[in-house]
Amino acid sequence: MPGKSEHFVPQHYLRQFCFNNTEQVVIALVAPFRFVGPGSIKGQCQEDYFYGENKAWDNLLTECEKVIAPVLVEVCNKRQVNPSQLVTIQMMAVILHHRTRKAVEAAKVTPRYVVTKIIEGAIKRGELPPCPDGDEGKWDFKGVPGFMIHQAGYCLMEMQTLCCKLLQCPTGSCFITSDNPVVILNQFCIGVDPHRNFTGFAKSGFQLLLPISPNLCLFFYDTKIYKVGSRQSELVEISKQDVEIINSLEIQSADKCLYFHDLKLEQEVWQLVSRYAHLRVCIQNGLRVIPIGDNKQFLHSRAPSVKLPRVWSFCRGRKHVKYQPGDLRKPEWTALGKEFMDDVERNPTGEDIFTRLKKFHKKIVDDFDQSQKTSAV
Repeated sequence: MPGKSEHFVPQHYLRQFCFNNTEQVVIALVAPFRFVGPGSIKGQCQEDYFYGENKAWDNLLTECEKVIAPVLVEVCNKRQVNPSQLVTIQMMAVILHHRTRKAVEAAKVTPRYVVTKIIEGAIKRGELPPCPDGDEGKWDFKGVPGFMIHQAGYCLMEMQTLCCKLLQCPTGSCFITSDNPVVILNQFCIGVDPHRNFTGFAKSGFQLLLPISPNLCLFFYDTKIYKVGSRQSELVEISKQDVEIINSLEIQSADKCLYFHDLKLEQEVWQLVSRYAHLRVCIQNGLRVIPIGDNKQFLHSRAPSVKLPRVWSFCRGRKHVKYQPGDLRKPEWTALGKEFMDDVERNPTGEDIFTRLKKFHKKIVDDFDQSQKTSAV
C-alpha cells in the first residue's frame, strides 16, 4: 500500500511557473539534460512520508503554506512586497531552502561517512557481522527533514537584517526554477579562501535568490556590502545577461529537475545547461577528509556554494566597506536569534511562528527605542 505523498517543494510555489494556466509545469532533467515536457505539478518534488510517519512536520508545513500561498500570489500579481508581507516572504525562502531533498541529503553526508567508518571498523574487528552483499555504505538517518526545518528558525532571524528587492526580467527573457530553488552565495567573499564556508545566513555579504515567477525573482542582500537599484525602488529591472546568470545559479542548485512555464524554452534551457552544468558540485564535495597521521582524520564539513560565472550588473559592491570576509553581519542580532529559538523550544505548542516573530521583533524595536531615550537623558 503506498504511503502518504509529501511535497518538499510546495505546489503553490510551482503553480507560479505553470504551463498555459494549467496544473502542469514544463520539466527538464538537468544531469544529463533531458527534456521531459509538461507534467502534473502534483507529481513533482514529492516522496512518500518524506517528513516521517508521525506527520508532525508535514502538518506544520501545511499550516505555514496556508499563510504563505496567498501572500506569494499577491506579491507576484502586484510586483511588490509590502512591510506586512515581508516576514511571510522571508519565512517562505528560509523554509524552502531547508526542506528540499537535496538539502536533506547534503546534511546527511558527514554523519553518514562517520557511521560508515564506525560500522566498517566494527566489522573488521569481528564485533558486527558482515553486511549483506551490496548493502555497504547504505546507512540512512530518520528525522533529518524535521531537523532541517527546525534549523530554519535560526536563519529566519538572520533574514531580518537583510534588504529585499524584487528583480524583474526584461521583455523576451524569463526565470526558470528547480527542485532546489533557493540559491545562497556570498559575492563579497569570492576568492578569499576556497576551504572556508562564507554562505552562512549571519555572514557579512550573504545573498539569497529565489525565482517566484517567470518574471520575478526575490533577492535578499546585505545593504552594508552591496547596492541594488536605487534606494527607493523595490522593483529592479535587470538585463537579459543578468537573467542568464541567475538561471545558471538555478542549474547549479538543482537536484534533478528544472521547471519552466513555456514549451518554447526547450532549446534555451538546453543551451543554459550546456554552458553551466560543469559548475555543478556534488553534495559529497561538502566533506573534506584530511589525514592527520596515526590513522586519524580531520573532517571538514561545509555547504558547497554556487559559482557566479561572471559579475552581474544589478548588484554592485559598496566602497569603503568596514567588514572583513567571515565577519558576522550583526553579532548582537545573532544572539537574539538564539534567544528566539530557545523560546520556541521552551514552548513549542504556543503561538504560531509568524505571531511569535512579529512580537519578538516589536520587543526588540521597543527595547532599542527605550535605550535611545535613556542615552539621550
